[in-house]
Amino acid sequence: MTPIRYQRLALMLLLMACPAFLPAQSDAEEMLAEQYFRDGEYAQALPIYEQLYRKAATVQVTQRMVVCYEKLDQYEEATKLLERAIRREPDVLIYPALMADLLEKTGDFKAAEKLYQEIVSKKLTSREACIQLGAYFYQENKLDPALMVYRQGRKITRNEYEFCEEIGNLLQIKGDYEGATTEFLNIYYQNSEDLSAASISILNLITPASEATVERVLLLAVDKHQTDAGLRIILYEYYVMAKNFAEAFVQVKAIDKLFQEDGERIYQFSETMRNNKDYTLSNQALDYLIERKKGSPYYLQAHFDKALNNESRAFDQIPTDMAAVRQAIVDYGKLLDEFGRRAQYFNAIYRRAYLMVFYGDQIDQALVELEDITRSSQGLRQEDWARGRVLAGDILLMKKEYNKAKLVYTEVSDALKDRPQGAAARFKLAQMAYYRGEFSLAQAFLNGIKDNTSNDISNDAIRLNLLIIDNTGLDTTTKPLELFAQAQLLTYQRSYEEAIILLDSLAFTYPTHALADEILWEKTNISLSQHDVTTALTFIDQILNEFIYDIYGDDALYTKARIYDRTLSNPEEAMKHYLDFLVKFPGSLYAVEVRKRIRELRQG
Repeated sequence: MTPIRYQRLALMLLLMACPAFLPAQSDAEEMLAEQYFRDGEYAQALPIYEQLYRKAATVQVTQRMVVCYEKLDQYEEATKLLERAIRREPDVLIYPALMADLLEKTGDFKAAEKLYQEIVSKKLTSREACIQLGAYFYQENKLDPALMVYRQGRKITRNEYEFCEEIGNLLQIKGDYEGATTEFLNIYYQNSEDLSAASISILNLITPASEATVERVLLLAVDKHQTDAGLRIILYEYYVMAKNFAEAFVQVKAIDKLFQEDGERIYQFSETMRNNKDYTLSNQALDYLIERKKGSPYYLQAHFDKALNNESRAFDQIPTDMAAVRQAIVDYGKLLDEFGRRAQYFNAIYRRAYLMVFYGDQIDQALVELEDITRSSQGLRQEDWARGRVLAGDILLMKKEYNKAKLVYTEVSDALKDRPQGAAARFKLAQMAYYRGEFSLAQAFLNGIKDNTSNDISNDAIRLNLLIIDNTGLDTTTKPLELFAQAQLLTYQRSYEEAIILLDSLAFTYPTHALADEILWEKTNISLSQHDVTTALTFIDQILNEFIYDIYGDDALYTKARIYDRTLSNPEEAMKHYLDFLVKFPGSLYAVEVRKRIRELRQG
């Protein structure tokens, strides 16, 4: 016996065993009938409903009986039942509504339409009745009768904005986007405090099929009420949602000017543009703040964010966009020239120095500025002091002043032993030892890095430690790793030609060594640093052909996809590589970003 039939049998036994408890018996009968009804066993449900009807002819029982009669093709019985119900309770509008539905199902559409009209024009007398009957028609997917009910409700209440949300939803379902937009605007016209509700309803309308219509209605509304802030805000939010960012910028500037805002909305727009990687529009919004909102709380942040935009633009490209780097350096410089090179602006000082060192070939100037801010350290957070000192050590390493670099790293390591910044300094000491071929010393530093440091430091430490372990075994000569470490140091110091010569010599001397993929990846990065994309792709393809499932396989394929995507502007080829990446490396750290970019490419 199936569980459902077992439940029914239990209910029937309960009915037979408890005749004295009539309320409980009625509840049990109704539960059993509902079970049959939900299972589509209408012939079994109907007799029970008929018993319940004789005890109490409720609306719900009557509705259920009508459905059962219809499902069993007993339309005459359904008609008689509804006629009795209408005579008995003429004010219950659900009964004539059910009758009209029954007429439709039996093919008498004219009579059904006439009855719908009669219900709406003659029987609807209150707002409450409109709510109940409109909800019934909506639930039954009878859109036109529902519209008739709500529009009649406006006449009854003498309020042209009554039921605007309900009517708007119905028109949206019917594909009448002009009417739906108008009705959702009525939400705002009726009560300006409902701006958010009106805006959300309109934004939910946006599809490729509706965009032009919605925009036209909104533009007409704004033109008619030019000083209405709420309508302009809705239009602005519409343009953002529709990704028509140029028009959104026009509207947000108009709102700011017309209503003399403090720049907050402009600033939020700049952030939205940054998140959408539209750095040009984001910078235009920030320029607006810089030029017009000097006393605004967003003035300083606008300077910083403009530099940050150019920095982000630079690193979105492969190879790095050097023009954007130079502009970021200029923008950070403008901020510091205006506000001063003080502790509170350390982040701008640090980011500018980092770009100058690794991308701007201005290491001496960067070192001077870092020394100045970290030497006084007045008002400087300890973490910021440590970041500045470590970067100063990096510059000294780049300048081949190894003893000075070691002293700086050690200074930070000793000062912040149990802090992430101290671990970062110890990692730098490990790298220096590695570059010099002192692999045991390097491992001692790496092993001392605590597990509670940042993920980036831990991952770098693990990767370097594994590289040393894999290439310094008892039966392995350390010479190849020593040469490879020297080449990496030359790369770090931007002596690219010397690094390539050493890497080529290493590959020729040890053609089957485990460092083969490491050598190819180092060459890839050197080529990208020199903006030689063609050569970089050659090395990447060699990694993918020979070492795809080794340590740099996911890096290589992700980089290849990004080159075709961002540099070569070939979305079809990029999509192919992104999809291939998800197949080959679903667990990679890059997988989330790859899925995001695939969605963006598919959306166009």
